[in-house]
Amino acid sequence: MLFMHEELSADFNGAATIQLVNASWAGYLQQLCARLKASGLRHRSDGTHALVSRLRHTRPSTYAHCVRVARLSRAAGRAFGFDDARLKQLSSTAMMHDIGKILVPELILSRPRRPTRTERFVLRLHPSFGALLASYFNLSAELRIRTQHHHERWDGRGYPHKLGGEDIPLMARIVQVADTYDAMVAQRPYNSPCTHADAIAELRREGGKQFDPRVIEAFLDSVSQR
Repeated sequence: MLFMHEELSADFNGAATIQLVNASWAGYLQQLCARLKASGLRHRSDGTHALVSRLRHTRPSTYAHCVRVARLSRAAGRAFGFDDARLKQLSSTAMMHDIGKILVPELILSRPRRPTRTERFVLRLHPSFGALLASYFNLSAELRIRTQHHHERWDGRGYPHKLGGEDIPLMARIVQVADTYDAMVAQRPYNSPCTHADAIAELRREGGKQFDPRVIEAFLDSVSQR
């Protein structure tokens, strides 16, 4: 199956997973990284700023989402008692959590409908793409790890590495809750936003399953004070 102008080739084979079957997707990623390098971004002293600036210019709706998630995460971090240094790290993690979507074709991100099975597969690669970019821009290992694991689940059923419980970095757990809340209440191309009350009820239902229960409580404390 050829997809996205031959940028990706995928083979379903009747299986539950999708398998890349040629090097075209790897070539696509290499080309994008080469463009970033040619633009001089890699050589800026602040790689985080360079990547976030790139996200703002190429994926503006994703950038706006990251800004909102950073604000929500920072408020939850305060409820946890984080000091200023840790709040700054948490904000960076939130701003970087979807940075891998720079490498996801805009065709997938902007379609006004729910993604297809193949598109979901590509979207689920964005945490790994984010880790790739963090490494390429020589960002800290801690930031790379936190960025990579914001879609893990407390019950171990998330991705990309099926980490569970406290094996998931705390800041990634906080960002995950803020990310999910914003995804529910923000306007999306393919569905209507939830109300604040409905989003909070869904977070409560998923405490102990998708989310760390302590993070849920801190997040609820923070949003109740807004």
